[in-house]
Amino acid sequence: MTQMTVLNTAEIINNSIVAHYVLGHQLRAAAIDGNRSLPVRAYKNAEKCGLGKLISFLKDNAQMTTRAKEVDALHVDLHDAACGVAALIATGNFDAAIDELATGYYADAAAALTKALSHWKVEIS
Repeated sequence: MTQMTVLNTAEIINNSIVAHYVLGHQLRAAAIDGNRSLPVRAYKNAEKCGLGKLISFLKDNAQMTTRAKEVDALHVDLHDAACGVAALIATGNFDAAIDELATGYYADAAAALTKALSHWKVEIS
């Protein structure tokens, strides 16, 4: 990312909302199907996805706004929660994983991140 524009940022935000929504569905499908072969540690790394790369770019270029800092913290929280859900699934605790996705920490983290991303998109437009 050598040049970051408002359009690039808005596109990354849109893609991030979708990608993190899909992540929840993938975890739910794994829990329902009893698929215990999830890459638990891979979910922990928030820096590998598009949003993580955007945040890294902003940090490297001293462009972190208050909203970007909020999104960064919430993004890390979501990946921590995803890792926790994946660990529940990997250990066969499928019902607990489904509950976590529906009403637990993961659900709260996903909602908070989506809300912050939506506000951020409006602010940069």
